[in-house]
Amino acid sequence: MTFSRLLPLLLLVPALTMADDDRNFKLTSENFKVGGVMEHAAKKAIELDQAVAISQEPVFPLQPNQLYLRYKKSAKEYLWFSGHAKPDDYKKLHAFSLKDNNLGAREVLGLRLYASRQYKAFQDEADIYFDADYIYSPRVSKLLFMKNGKWQVLNECVHPGMVQFNSDEKNFEIVSLNSKLKVGTRAIYPAQSGVYVFSFNAPDKLPYVDAGVLKPGEVLSFNVKFPAIESIDAASDASVDSSAKSLDSSASVSVKPSVTLDQVLALKTLEETEALYDTFSIDVDKNVNRVDTTFFSNVYPKIKPADSLGLVDSGKVYRKYVTHYNLKRSEAQTLWRTKKLGVVSDIYKAFHAKLDSLQSFPLQIDMLPTSVEKIVTAANMAKVDSSVKIDSLVNADSLKLRFGTDRGRIDVVWKGYVEGFSMDSLAALIEKKDSSLKTTLFLVNNKPVWIFKEGRLVGRYQYRYEKVGFQVGDSVYYGKGKFILPLHIAIEPEVVQWLKPKMPVSSSSSVVASSSSAVVDTVKAKPGKKIIEHATRGTIVVVDSGSFRYRGKVVAMSAYAIHTTEVTQEFFHKIMGLVDSTKRVPDRSLFKGVNKPVQNITWEHAQYACKVLGGDLPTEAQWEFAGRAGSNDGTLWKSDDSMDVDKYAVYAGNSLNKGKKDDAYGPHDVATKDPNDWGIYDMSGNVAEWTRDNYFAITFSIENSNPTGSYWGTNKVLKGGSWKDNVKNLNMTVRDDEDPRYWSDHIGFRCVFPLERIIQEKEK
Repeated sequence: MTFSRLLPLLLLVPALTMADDDRNFKLTSENFKVGGVMEHAAKKAIELDQAVAISQEPVFPLQPNQLYLRYKKSAKEYLWFSGHAKPDDYKKLHAFSLKDNNLGAREVLGLRLYASRQYKAFQDEADIYFDADYIYSPRVSKLLFMKNGKWQVLNECVHPGMVQFNSDEKNFEIVSLNSKLKVGTRAIYPAQSGVYVFSFNAPDKLPYVDAGVLKPGEVLSFNVKFPAIESIDAASDASVDSSAKSLDSSASVSVKPSVTLDQVLALKTLEETEALYDTFSIDVDKNVNRVDTTFFSNVYPKIKPADSLGLVDSGKVYRKYVTHYNLKRSEAQTLWRTKKLGVVSDIYKAFHAKLDSLQSFPLQIDMLPTSVEKIVTAANMAKVDSSVKIDSLVNADSLKLRFGTDRGRIDVVWKGYVEGFSMDSLAALIEKKDSSLKTTLFLVNNKPVWIFKEGRLVGRYQYRYEKVGFQVGDSVYYGKGKFILPLHIAIEPEVVQWLKPKMPVSSSSSVVASSSSAVVDTVKAKPGKKIIEHATRGTIVVVDSGSFRYRGKVVAMSAYAIHTTEVTQEFFHKIMGLVDSTKRVPDRSLFKGVNKPVQNITWEHAQYACKVLGGDLPTEAQWEFAGRAGSNDGTLWKSDDSMDVDKYAVYAGNSLNKGKKDDAYGPHDVATKDPNDWGIYDMSGNVAEWTRDNYFAITFSIENSNPTGSYWGTNKVLKGGSWKDNVKNLNMTVRDDEDPRYWSDHIGFRCVFPLERIIQEKEK
């Protein structure tokens, strides 16, 4: 064989040899042993459950905030472990960027890595750590591997660093402004250098925001110490003690009303309850504004200056931090106040439960009239000579009886007659205060009207008079006539509603009252059915201005427009079609149907949809004003002759209780039930509806016009009940609340719109 023929073979030998050697520089799946034992695990940079760790099978993709260890037990046996990095050991590791070296973690897992070209296959690095973006060596700053017959070099890069969270609190939540975090995360790595901002939340603790700067290769530790409510109170008490402040100092106030919960529960009568409620209200009014936030401010973590974070005040990152800090601080202060008022809240709820219970019963009041006046008709008067005293010759046709005292709880005039009983004889018995006569006022229930002036309660007055009875011996007679209320009672909207049909005010400053049925929360407004089919906003109805009793107070409402139905899935898709595809909110409705209401929507997404249309979610007052539509109650069927809830509402009785196999199970198509008098559908049942208002258990004040809800509270008010609720929860005066991040298959929404915008568009 000539040399020229032999040369190609001679050149092929090294290549073949190198190819074999290249294979020796790689690991296969057989090299990794599941169930292998690594002793002295505590000496590694990874947290393992026990000193003797058991190896796992490598699984990809690698998870964030996890560190993985490839451990060489022998030349042909490698073990694989995962766990959390030990902060002090982690920052000492030499880091090598996979991205910078155009490598992937799965690929590198199968490579033998060396500290020098002089090493042979069995002399590769014993410990190599991995995460999704880097590999790490505990020993050397340069790593080599064989690929395609050539040595490749991995050069050390800047160490990414770690952000860790330390706390004695077991159950706390972290929300990052910089990155997404899984629930339960207690460390972030690899973490790039820069400013990190987090909010921290825990049950029964005050949330707060903290920020820090992570330097390259370092560990940024957040020592999470929640400012407990008790610590603020203790600081307040300690400061008060040390400075010997007077007892009336706002700093020393702890809202502990003199009224106790046991006292409220033990009450037997409405009058006792009201008297104690007045004491309680004065107590709370006096103290609530004295819940000074000075000590809250002293204990609550301070905002960090921009320069301490290497930022400038006007920078985007710092402004975002400040905004988030202020939001959490406001939330924390609200929670702190709420806890301070915790006993007040319990007592407040107990009072209202007691009042509701006691006011629901019919009332009978035994009392003699304070004055009596005989009334003689003109026909009888004409029979008598004007010079003769009338009383001695003419029988009275009727009587005018005054009960109670001016501005007293009972302050009413009854005018009428009694069949089968002489009016003169009755008048004589009354004037003599004859013990044989018993006079009784009958009231439909024990519900007085509470009259306020400038936010202050000025009196409670009975007004739901039904009839008057007279017992003489064993005989009982009932009067036929009418009750007349003083003007200061009769003009109250609650009373006006009760007195339907409304009677004009007389020159004698009194209003005639007829015996009729009504309830506390009533409406006074005369809107027509002004329904508009809008090309973009859908079907809306104009709600005229008016006034109604909202949560115990008469408020004025400006005009506005509101959707006649809950937002349907078909209409929701049209709304989302008005925005850029990147800004669209998906429809997560569980029960599908073009005319079914949207469900499984959060408060934020519901409000976003309304704002896309140029509107907003209704306030609770707007929602309730529109829903009740002039009715005497929060339930339409109570004013209907049929008294049939099924006519108006989709609720548990005709949906949930049918069972999942029934077609009626779940929310129904909108507008399949009767509307209210203003043409608005499904305000009771089908899906509960988000409103704009914050929810807070205690209401200290309600605006005189267009109430906007509580300043306090993080939950949002839900109204109307749903297909999952029983009848009692469908009352439109009832309120529920939920976290605005919550969604469910029983929650939907409808929108309101400023009336001026609707008018302007109609004029165009």
